[in-house]
Amino acid sequence: MAAVLAAWRELDERCCDPGRSPRMAALGDRLETVRAAVAGDPADRPAAVTATLEEAGGMIGALQVGCCAPDRLPLYARMLAGLTTVQLELGRADPPAG
Repeated sequence: MAAVLAAWRELDERCCDPGRSPRMAALGDRLETVRAAVAGDPADRPAAVTATLEEAGGMIGALQVGCCAPDRLPLYARMLAGLTTVQLELGRADPPAG
């Protein structure tokens, strides 16, 4: 999650469109929610962590599509790959009951 947050911070600092700031801030809040949810004891994780990851991914995608600077696209890709890694690690840590 640290790499995801670092990429978000870099994007937020480099963004040249002030109109995107509220959406960037909302993404930052969502990423912090994900970080907090996955950092704790697996027994204490909320059941909705996958939905939270999906929401964050959707927010990243929406910002990426509207980005005017192609040199920033790797940052979006890094964030999405990081969220996918988190989701896969959660799946290994929390096998389905049954």
